[in-house]
Formats: sequence, structure tokens, C-alpha cells
Amino acid sequence: MSNSFIPFPQYENAVFCGDKAAEILGALRIYSRALIGGEVPSMELLHPAEKPLECISCLLDNPEGILKTALRRMNADYVLLEDNGKEDFNPAVLKEKIESFGVPVKLLDVKGDADEVLRRAGKLYSAERQAERVIRDRKERMEKLLELEVPKGRRVVVLLGIRNPIRHESYVFRVAAHSDLSKLLSAQFDVRNLFESTPEKDLIAGIQELGNVEELFALDPDLICLTGDALAGTTALQNALKAGAKPCRAVTEGRIAALPYYCDALSWRAPLILEEWSEALMW
Repeated sequence: MSNSFIPFPQYENAVFCGDKAAEILGALRIYSRALIGGEVPSMELLHPAEKPLECISCLLDNPEGILKTALRRMNADYVLLEDNGKEDFNPAVLKEKIESFGVPVKLLDVKGDADEVLRRAGKLYSAERQAERVIRDRKERMEKLLELEVPKGRRVVVLLGIRNPIRHESYVFRVAAHSDLSKLLSAQFDVRNLFESTPEKDLIAGIQELGNVEELFALDPDLICLTGDALAGTTALQNALKAGAKPCRAVTEGRIAALPYYCDALSWRAPLILEEWSEALMW
């Protein structure tokens, strides 16, 4: 999308509750003063100008404690709640409770594909033209991806690194084959994530404890993919090698790539994310 079609940002004196809602509105260049999320790791890096308040689970447990003071200090005009239809994880159920604080509430239905949600958001904020531009750009990028000769059936191991935004700490996790990222890659490029596991072990959807890195080496992937904070992932690999782990071919041949993470809340970014993955998969 060329610069001439990117609108000036619109800043709302509001709190946006829900990662997908915040992302979709960000695609329209509409931003809040504060966010409540929890599905997208390191969301503060994608939305640096918006204050992260808490996670959705915390909000659902204690809406008054988390929101009431912030709304008063901001003198907020309204709260936007995403309606995601997820049992036990849907901010929309708090509509009446938050209205009882004396603050108007808007709802954004984020169910369905990215184009549908972009159109709903565009209508809600009178940004229909920008919504259609984003949709058109997504379509053009997806069509160009189909023209690429990306080798099918690549076998990968995917790690997710998260850096603590306050303390000098980082954490590394495995991304499982049932994750949204793995499903996206499988559908687009027939990529096979070698880490098979059960959702019951998830910390958040599709994300599990790192465990023994040597076990991942033993899977002999074609490519080791470091999503999120790549330095954290690289450090985990280096620590395993220093401890005596036998390197796999991907390590000895230098097939380790820093690549973007994906989950459904980031669905409007799918073409952009796939573009980067396509380059690494052609190594």
C-alpha cells in the first residue's frame, strides 16, 4: 500500500479490549490510549503508543479493579469491547458492567475472516474507504504469494521468544502443530511443524513449555524458526549446544531464521507474515 493511501492516524480517548479488535482498528490507523489483550505475545511492540493495562482473563475476573480507575484518570470517552464468541474469554460479556461505571461501550464483532471484520470496523468508525484499501491490499498480496515457487512439505521446528518489557528477562516456548501459525503455514505452503502435542498442555493457544531443546534437534527439521524475540530463541539454542546437545543439520547448515509470529488475532497481517516466511522456506 503506497504512502498516499495511508491515512493520518486517529487517536481515540478510549480503552480497546481485545487483541483482534485492536489489531483490526490498527489496520485502519485507529488507536486507543490503552489496551487490554492477552492473545498476542509482546503486543506492546505492535502498539507502542497504547498503554497495556492488563489481560482479558484478568479483566473478566476483576473489571472494576482493572478498568474503573483507568477510565477515571483518562476521562475516557468510551470503551470498545471485542465480541469474539469465545466461552470464558469474551470481553463483550462485560458490556452492562462497564456501562454501570458511567462510560459508553462500543462492541466490535470480530468473528469471521479478516475482511469481514475490517468492514465491520470501517462501518463502526466511518472508515469504510480505508477498510476497502486494506482488503484490496491483502488480496493483491495473497495473489502474488500464489505465484511463488515455494518448496512444499518443508519440516520445521518453531520457537517463540518473549522479552519482558520491564525486566531484563526473556522466555522461550515451543509453538505446537495445532497452533494458528502452523495451520496457516500448512494451508499456504504445506509446511509441517514437527512438534506434535495436545492442546491440554498449552500455556496460551498453541504455545507450550520449551522443554528439552535436544529433543527438538532430534526431530531433524529442515528449518528452525525463531518467532517473537529472536535473540531469546538464539540464546536458548546456544545454551543447549554449550551444554553438549548434538546439533541437527539445520544448525550446522545455518538454516535458522527469525520470522514473524501469527495467531488469529493477527489475521489481517497474514499476507505480510506469509511473505516473510516464503523467503525462508525457499532456502
